[in-house]
Amino acid sequence: MTVTPMTATFRRIALGSLLGVFSSGCITIAPDQSPATSWKSLTKPKVERASFEEKVDEIPQAPKNPARLKMAYGQLMEENGQYAEARKNYSDVIELQPKNVEAILGLARIDQISGNVDQAEQGFRRAAKLDSSSAAAQFGLGQFYASQKRWKESSQALTKAMLAAPDETRYRYALAVSLVHAGDVDSALPHFIRTIGEAEAHYNVGLILQEEGRWSDAERQFTLAVAKKPDLTAAQNWLAHLRAQHPQSIPPTDAAPTDSPVIPAGHVATPQVASLPDFREAPPPAETHAFLSPLTSQQQQQAANQAPLAR
Repeated sequence: MTVTPMTATFRRIALGSLLGVFSSGCITIAPDQSPATSWKSLTKPKVERASFEEKVDEIPQAPKNPARLKMAYGQLMEENGQYAEARKNYSDVIELQPKNVEAILGLARIDQISGNVDQAEQGFRRAAKLDSSSAAAQFGLGQFYASQKRWKESSQALTKAMLAAPDETRYRYALAVSLVHAGDVDSALPHFIRTIGEAEAHYNVGLILQEEGRWSDAERQFTLAVAKKPDLTAAQNWLAHLRAQHPQSIPPTDAAPTDSPVIPAGHVATPQVASLPDFREAPPPAETHAFLSPLTSQQQQQAANQAPLAR
C-alpha cells in the first residue's frame, strides 16, 4: 500500500496519542478548554498555574484621603522631633487643601520652633482668619503671643478660644496666665479657680506677680492662698521669702522659699508642690486630634500633645 505524506502525518498523531495514554493515563480536557490550553495548565507548576488562572491587581489603590494620612504622619513626625519631615507633610496637605487650618497651624508651629518668628505669626494669624470660630486656631495664636510676651494680644485670642470651647481646661488655664501678666488679676482668678481650685488660684497669681516684681500684690495673693489652705507649703514659703527680701513693706521672717512652680490645671496643691511642672507648661491636654484615626491611640495622644510652649 502506498503511504502518502498526509497518511504518515495522521499515523504519527495517532501513535503519539496512544503512547501518551499508555504512559501517563487518560487526559481530560475541560469543556471550556482547548487541547492547547489544557496541555499548558497540566505542564505548569502549581504555583505558576494559580497565577496563570487568576487575575491579580498588581497596582495598589491610592489612599482615599491622602491629605488626612499626610496630616497624621506630619503630627507624628512633629511629636518625634522630625521637623523637616513634619514640614514636608504639612506643606503637602496645604497643597492639597489650601484652607486646612490644622496643617497651617502645624506649619506655623514648625516655623516657631525653627526660629522663623515672622513666618510663624503669619501662619497663626492666617489660621485664625480662615476660621475665626476655631478654638484650636485661636489657642495657637494666643500661645504664640504669650511666647512673645505680648500679653494683651494673647489674652484676646485665648478669650476667643475659651469661649469657643468653654470645657477645654487648657484654654481656660492659659487665658488665666495671660490675664495676670496683662494686669487683669480680677478676670484671671475665676478661670484659675475653675481649673485648679481657690487656694491654688491665689498661689498661681502670686507667683506670676512676684516674677514681675509686683511684691506687695504677690504677698497679698500668697496670704490669701495660705488663709484658704493652711497646709499649702509652697505659698507659705514664698510668703516668708517675700517678707524677708522686702522688709521695708512686709514684716520679715527667717523662712526661705523652696522651688515652688505655679500649679498647673488638673492638679491640687500639696506640701510637695515643688515636684509639679512649671506653670508655663500647658496643663494635660485632652484628645484634640480625633482625626488621626490611621494612628494608634498612643500616637494620637502624642500628636495631641503638640502645642507651642509659652516660654
